[in-house]
Amino acid sequence: MRFQDAVANSNDVRDCYRVGLQALLERDRNRLSCQDTRKISGSLNLDAAVAGLYPGQPCWDYGIGIKKTEFTDKAIWAEVHPADANQVQKMIDKLTWLKNWLDNRARDLMTITENDLPYVWVASGRVSFQRTSPQAKRLALAGITFPREHYHIETR
Repeated sequence: MRFQDAVANSNDVRDCYRVGLQALLERDRNRLSCQDTRKISGSLNLDAAVAGLYPGQPCWDYGIGIKKTEFTDKAIWAEVHPADANQVQKMIDKLTWLKNWLDNRARDLMTITENDLPYVWVASGRVSFQRTSPQAKRLALAGITFPREHYHIETR
């Protein structure tokens, strides 16, 4: 399934698909790169799309579609957030919200979300804790990548 179709099949975000990385705020888009931009099939500003539907909920920021074949994409989910150790629980709460939303409101998007570290933490500033810290271990156990100031999207 293509990312665009999966977004269109999800009532909460039906009209929120954007080509390439256009759904990302410019300041956030500048924190991501990839070797072949033609492989980015589209994006979704999930937080903006659902803020009115789920006020006060810890919504995840973005979904990004990456072309696997001509007719199939995979989805990754990026959260741009301050990278302090005291933010780890907030990130885990955001991931819990995202997985629940995918399971209950966006099954097609869940289907194209692969298991190879699809939940990415992009630091909105400097990363202020170590990869060897207990907080980093909690992140890894939850399935969230260790935060980085710039994220290179793998498009191979």
